Amino acid sequence: MKNEERTIFALATKKAKSALAIFRISGKNSHKIIKSLSSRKNFKTNVASLNSIYDGKNRIDQTITTFFKAPNSYTGEDLVEISCHGSVSVINKITEAMLKKNIRLADPGEFTKRALLNNKITILEAETINDLINAETENQRIIAVGNLTGNLDKFVNNTSENISKLLADVEAIIDFADEDLPKKIYMQIKEQKKNICSSIEGAIQRSSISKKIFDGFKITIIGKPNTGKSSFINYINNKEVSIVTSIPGTTTDLVTSVLDINGDKYTFVDTAGIRKYKNNIEKIGIQKSLESAKNSDINIVFLKKDEKEKYKDIKLKIFVKSKFDRNKDKIPGVHNISSISGHGIEKLLNKISRKLKNKPIYGSVFSRERHIESLKKALYLIKLV
Repeated sequence: MKNEERTIFALATKKAKSALAIFRISGKNSHKIIKSLSSRKNFKTNVASLNSIYDGKNRIDQTITTFFKAPNSYTGEDLVEISCHGSVSVINKITEAMLKKNIRLADPGEFTKRALLNNKITILEAETINDLINAETENQRIIAVGNLTGNLDKFVNNTSENISKLLADVEAIIDFADEDLPKKIYMQIKEQKKNICSSIEGAIQRSSISKKIFDGFKITIIGKPNTGKSSFINYINNKEVSIVTSIPGTTTDLVTSVLDINGDKYTFVDTAGIRKYKNNIEKIGIQKSLESAKNSDINIVFLKKDEKEKYKDIKLKIFVKSKFDRNKDKIPGVHNISSISGHGIEKLLNKISRKLKNKPIYGSVFSRERHIESLKKALYLIKLV
């Protein structure tokens, strides 16, 4: 029997102590096999039924079991979902009972693969399901759900139709080049081309922003030792991420933490203090700090005094002066915060969010690099027409 023809099963929830756990079984023998393990022998399709699962004569658990009939299931095959109690011992025993019935464990993503092969979903929808499962923030979820409703397929199909019409019109002009064609036809072709290019350019722009939303924005915290960098990162994480002491040079390597700010993913990087190094470890730490700053979306530069000129080579920066609870001296163009009282920190985080993402994203959004590269290639070729 071919591997993809065998009945498969998998635990759809996490294998850990919980109130409930869900098994999913798919394949042409799924109904027959589950009935052989069940107290019930008759199940109505698409109806959740109270049912006990047995291993031989021993009852494993009382479950809610639902049968789905091909092709009206997620995979397009006969499918069963079993909702049992989330005991690890129950999960292990049901798994053991199924393996005795010659059902194999599904490979990662195999249920979605079967849905794709049975034309229940498109390749773009399959990738979007993966995006939704891996969504860590609200804006990642919003984009994934929008794409799951068909935004990407709709965009691809509409663009393909418009390009086909454009090519047909161009071919018609070539075929009838000897005839006196109305100037209106030439104007229509130019307008078609302009509209297609504009649509693809919009998708590229939205997708470039969305890639950052999925990958996350990188914020490097840089400055001299003892300027409040580590205290700041501890405050925004509400826990001790970096060591804080009065001794300069405590942080010698990059310390990262991930936060959700206004629905977006941000990776903050605490770095070694910028100063004349005393040993090779400090030298390496400072080099890493400067390298991280080069690759950041925004750098937060912590100052002790008005020393902004020393950081003129740092790009995309926001100047910050910490310890406002102890020293309320203000420097023009510098954001004042306190990691003790929290003064100014929410305002700073909102400023970072506004700088990096100015408005919500609507419409078709491609989240993968190869998608964006394909759009750019298509745009280039269309402009050659």
